[in-house]
Amino acid sequence: MRRVLYPGRFQPFHNGHSSALKMLLAEFDEVVIAVGSAQEGFTCWNPFTGGERVEMIRGFTKSLGIDERVWVITLPDIRMPPAWVAYTLSLSPRVEAVASGNPQVLDLFKWIGLKTVEIPLENPQVYKGRVVRELMTKGLEWRHLVPKEVSDFIDEIKGAERVRRLCSSETP
Repeated sequence: MRRVLYPGRFQPFHNGHSSALKMLLAEFDEVVIAVGSAQEGFTCWNPFTGGERVEMIRGFTKSLGIDERVWVITLPDIRMPPAWVAYTLSLSPRVEAVASGNPQVLDLFKWIGLKTVEIPLENPQVYKGRVVRELMTKGLEWRHLVPKEVSDFIDEIKGAERVRRLCSSETP
């Protein structure tokens, strides 16, 4: 069984994440999505809770029929990057590699000798959680940047309104 770890904040899960997940599933049997900063929610930088992000991702994977190949775990922060590597691996099912588009994340896992996979970011100026949150804050259209299942979930929990309230005086 070939399994890869894919950590991120997923605030929210967007089309860039969707593209990365599909790429990883073409190379690996299973993907473990580690929802980082899981202890945070209801802030401008992290408006969605760890549980809400799990629901977003699970709704998406179920809609594609890939949920049996995707694990979704929550990963609270410990704010000690080298120790975070061991902490992350202790909370994850066993993996043979870690995938990320973040060079710091890749460097940390390379440091302990784990195989890494660099995810080529798809249109990173557009597919970025910050961009989605900024559009929500401004009351502009954001739904085209996330999978339909994610936008439906965000609409259901009135997430865009939450982001607008939380970020009205901050930068998302």
